[in-house]
Amino acid sequence: MEKFNQREYQTVILGALLHDVGKMLHRGSFGSLDTKGKHPQVSAHFVSAFKDFFSRIADLELLQPLVQRHHEDPRLGADLICQNAPEEHRALSYLVSRADNYSSSERGEKAEDYQDFKSVPLVSIFSRIDIGKALPQKLRYRAKPLNPDDVFPERFDEYKPNELNNHLQGFGEEFNEFIKKSDNIHTDFDSVFANILSILTRYSWCIPSNTQEEIPDVSLFDHLKTTCAIAACLYQYHSPDFKENEIKNDKTDKFILLVGDLSGIQNYIFNITHIGAGGIAKRLRARSLQLNLLSDIISHKILHAFNLPIANILMLSGGKFYILLPNAGEANDRIKAIKKDIDTWFYNKFNAEINLNIETTKLSSNDFDNYGEILKELNQSLQRIKKKPFNEIMTHDGLWNEDIATLNIDFGDEKKLCKACNKFQGQIREDGKFICDKCEDDKKIGQNLPKIKFIAFYKDDAGEFKDYLGYSFSLLEKFSDAKKSSYLVLNIDKFMPDARLPLTHRFIANYISIFIGDTDCNACKNRTECSEKDHARKGQPKFFECIAHESKGRPMLGYLKADVDNLGGVFAFGLKDNSTVSRIATLSRMLDVFFSGYMQKLIEDNYPELYTVYSGGDDLLVIGPWDSIINFADELNTKFHEFTCNNENLTLSAGIAFVKDSYPVFRAVEMADNALKLSKDTGENEKDKKDRLTVFGHTVKWSEMGSIMEESERLETWLKQKNISAGFTRNLLLYSQMNDEFQQTGKTGYLKFIPLMTYDIARNLPSLSSKDPEKVEIRQWAEDLKDLGSPKLKNLGIIANYALTANRGGKDE
Repeated sequence: MEKFNQREYQTVILGALLHDVGKMLHRGSFGSLDTKGKHPQVSAHFVSAFKDFFSRIADLELLQPLVQRHHEDPRLGADLICQNAPEEHRALSYLVSRADNYSSSERGEKAEDYQDFKSVPLVSIFSRIDIGKALPQKLRYRAKPLNPDDVFPERFDEYKPNELNNHLQGFGEEFNEFIKKSDNIHTDFDSVFANILSILTRYSWCIPSNTQEEIPDVSLFDHLKTTCAIAACLYQYHSPDFKENEIKNDKTDKFILLVGDLSGIQNYIFNITHIGAGGIAKRLRARSLQLNLLSDIISHKILHAFNLPIANILMLSGGKFYILLPNAGEANDRIKAIKKDIDTWFYNKFNAEINLNIETTKLSSNDFDNYGEILKELNQSLQRIKKKPFNEIMTHDGLWNEDIATLNIDFGDEKKLCKACNKFQGQIREDGKFICDKCEDDKKIGQNLPKIKFIAFYKDDAGEFKDYLGYSFSLLEKFSDAKKSSYLVLNIDKFMPDARLPLTHRFIANYISIFIGDTDCNACKNRTECSEKDHARKGQPKFFECIAHESKGRPMLGYLKADVDNLGGVFAFGLKDNSTVSRIATLSRMLDVFFSGYMQKLIEDNYPELYTVYSGGDDLLVIGPWDSIINFADELNTKFHEFTCNNENLTLSAGIAFVKDSYPVFRAVEMADNALKLSKDTGENEKDKKDRLTVFGHTVKWSEMGSIMEESERLETWLKQKNISAGFTRNLLLYSQMNDEFQQTGKTGYLKFIPLMTYDIARNLPSLSSKDPEKVEIRQWAEDLKDLGSPKLKNLGIIANYALTANRGGKDE
């Protein structure tokens, strides 16, 4: 059998990634770079301009025709179609052409009139989402590098003068600088590919792939990335023969779409006991990050088994990933072996507490036209797979493996069990307690988390944190600390290409509140009793007790859980007939930009007292002072709607639980989760459900939060100034509960709260004839509560609870 040509394969991958770079470049001016002509010619000019660089990692004689001749339409010109490519390159030109076609099956209805490609901006993908509600006005993206501040769409039709050209000049300058830095160093294909992918992400994210569509909403970046992934699979499928007639056959199942999803994440993350100084604060975010990185490592392991580039990870967030694989070379056997290997590792290392669910489906080239439906069916099948965890190792020839099916664990000496998790044997650590290796890693990661800027992955134990399916990783403050053996380095700080290593950028929301000094705890400053009094250290995560003491009034923690409503339906049906691979990639990536990139910035800038447990993909869990959490939730929803074009088809639901800092994390998260479920289940009918916040046990529409907060703060002020009593305010809670019972049951007996409240108001508040305007205002405010249709009465449970909690329950401080 002919040996696999790795250099040729890498050239095809690079050619597919760069094939449409001319679409971006020919919209600007770059001095010596010729940007005239059709975009394939400009792509070829780009490759020629950096031929010395590209020849170091690819076959230049093949790369140029791949980017220049990736079309089959003769109307483009004889020198731009693959039919006229040199005979030795023609088959691979067809291959890239087909990859381009399958990726660009998203090309929707053509605009009625010609649109100037130099002035057409990218329409937000969120403008198109339709699951039965009114569509918004189409908003567009400014031509700016990918940055959390600049990802919000705006209302405009054409770029400002020089806006696009200045943006493209930035791409040219950054790419030139990257090339210059690479001149005198040794580099390899993986390093160059990862860096170029990041540069393209940064600059082509806001460029439309096709300006002649009626709604040009597919990012050029996502088209380039998916074309690259498809081409990699096609090369492996057709290697080594590369027969043109077979390459052009669109009916054969040449691809496998794999979805992986970790189960048991919440149990593992949140089952942490209080151990040591601020133990939970140091470990909670660390566990969340570990599992995210484990999801990365599993996806990398699959890529490495199939010799695929990182572009073949089509989507990755929240412990779930989609990978495009070639249906070649006993692919199913390889997948089964990987699954068995992973199952065995989770079984042994995590006592089967976490497991990976994997499902696959075969794809033909024609299936890319109906990608959304394929995703829906794949996820339905995945749900069935989830009912059979560890099936690869628990069964053999259809029979149970009894030794595996029964989890027999020898915990050894009970006194030596880990005091943090009570699940594994521990070793005596510095504090004299028995702590297992996993929990010790949690502690180290938690301590380093505020400072890390890079994450380096290794295929062996070269990283600091080892034994992750044979892989390891390190959390680094400096890029120079990454070892040359790393196969991928994630830059989670400022964008910075460097060809010495396979460096790529990733938004990660990992903000946690830290001490800015050794006496930075409010409780300590105010001489309030605090068990962490002597443990505050500059630069270390704040303890939950300290975070609670930053609250207004009663020191309590708020746990906020939120996620996007109907997301499965949005992906399956929201794009209608335009649900294709590039468009769904754009949708998924932009949602993650909001939850991973923008959330990090929003919390860091406006809510530095908060603690991010996780935020990415389409959901988040954040902990903080109870009053800050309420304000953050309201702003989160406002910003989400701005980000998604105020599209009524895209909504957010959230739930908040308030607990003491010593309350078990698992139970607090469970309470927040129940509150989130209540938000999703409340409504007059199925169509009216969701798009709500549950706080203080009451569920309200987001649109009501502004007036609720205004009334809550008014009552808080009156209570603080002793214009009303704590006893009267607590009675308001009772009247609110009776009104709720009446509204839910219709039983008139509950209406007795009206005369009770009338008596209470008359007894405790001044009359309307008072000469003090503020007292009259308070009395009138209370009188309005007697109206059964009053919004204040409807939301009185939240209003009174807020005022009491902000005043330490109404007790004098």
